[in-house]
Amino acid sequence: MPSFQDKIFVGVTCTSSRRKKSHWKEQLKEITKLNITKIALFPTTLGPKQRQRLYQELEKSSVKEIKLVHLRGNDFTKKELDYFYKKFNTRLFNGHECDFDKIYRNFPQYRKNLVLELDYDNKMKNKKEPNKGGGFCIDFAHLKVAKERKTIEYDYALKRLKNTKFQANHLNGYGKSKKRDLHFVTNKNQFDYIKNLPKEVFGKVIGLELENSIKKQLEFKKYLVEILDRKFGV
Repeated sequence: MPSFQDKIFVGVTCTSSRRKKSHWKEQLKEITKLNITKIALFPTTLGPKQRQRLYQELEKSSVKEIKLVHLRGNDFTKKELDYFYKKFNTRLFNGHECDFDKIYRNFPQYRKNLVLELDYDNKMKNKKEPNKGGGFCIDFAHLKVAKERKTIEYDYALKRLKNTKFQANHLNGYGKSKKRDLHFVTNKNQFDYIKNLPKEVFGKVIGLELENSIKKQLEFKKYLVEILDRKFGV
C-alpha cells in the first residue's frame, strides 16, 4: 500500500465557519507560491458568478490536477463538469445526500464519477443507491459525528461496505464537546478521531476540507500521514 503522502491533498475550501468565504483567493496564492499542482476543491458556498471568478484564478495558478470537486447540486452545470474533467483531469465529483439523486439524473455521462457524501441529521435524503454511481465520498468527521450522535448515516455506510466502493474522503477536524465537524482546526489533536475509524471507509483520494492556510494544511498533512501510515502498516 502506498503512503498516505500520495493520497491526501490540500483543499481550496469556500466554507466560512471562521474565515470569509473569499479566503480561497489566499489559499490559491499560497498554492501557486509553493508550486503545488494537485489539490481538492470545495466551491460549496459559491454561486455561478463567484465560481467563474474562481475558475479564472485557477487558470492562473500552478494547479494542474483537481483530484476531487465538491458539487453544488442546485446550480452546477454539465459545462462545469466537462471543464474539470478535461482541463484538470478530475475523476471524482461528490454531492450531498440532498443533491445526489438530482446530479445522478442530470449528469448521466458522469454517473461513475459521482460519489455520495453523507451528513449526520438522521435523515436519508437520497433514494438512489451510491453503488449506482461511483460509490461513497465519506466525510470522516461526519461519520464520527453520526456515530457519536447515533444517527442513521453511520449504519447506512457500514451496511454497504461489501457492495459499494469507498472512493474518496473529506478530512477535517472533530469537536468533542459539541460532537460536530470542524472546517477550521486549531489543534492537530482534533484529527485524532481518524485513528479509530474503520479502515474500509478510506478511499484513494482524501481532500482536506479546511479553511486553514495552505501552510497550516501541509503541517496537518504531515501529522495525518504519520497517523494513517501507522494505522495501515505502511
